[in-house]
Amino acid sequence: MLKLNSKKFAENMRSYLLDCFENEENTEHLTPDQKFIYIYNRFESEYVHEYNLRKFKFNKTLIMTEWLSGLAISCDFYYYDIIRVAKELHELDPKHEFSEKLYDKICDNWFNLLAIHIMKNTEIATGGIEYISHYTVNKYPKKNREINLI
Repeated sequence: MLKLNSKKFAENMRSYLLDCFENEENTEHLTPDQKFIYIYNRFESEYVHEYNLRKFKFNKTLIMTEWLSGLAISCDFYYYDIIRVAKELHELDPKHEFSEKLYDKICDNWFNLLAIHIMKNTEIATGGIEYISHYTVNKYPKKNREINLI
């Protein structure tokens, strides 16, 4: 079983996410990096607004987790399919059985894991520039998040 922070797992997850993006309209002519940017921009325009920023305390990963749990992209969402994909991502035998505790953990954190990897790949694609809607956020604030209007 691959660790979640291994390069191989990250490559497998990137490939899975790109497969999920294939069904999105207006993405057939985009490069893989542009697809991540497109999905991120769509997320911002649909779900990042003042109410959600305050509700989730400016945590974009939590906001994206909520957005993905509403099936914003065509990813697997049934527990059976999530477990099947998890086995593929970790390069396990399809007959491998997870413990009940691990099974629940994988299913409960599925959309959060997708959000983390979408954010990570978008950051790589954009060179580390982060935008939240019409706000720009200092990536490494001292104590409080510094927010400046553009």
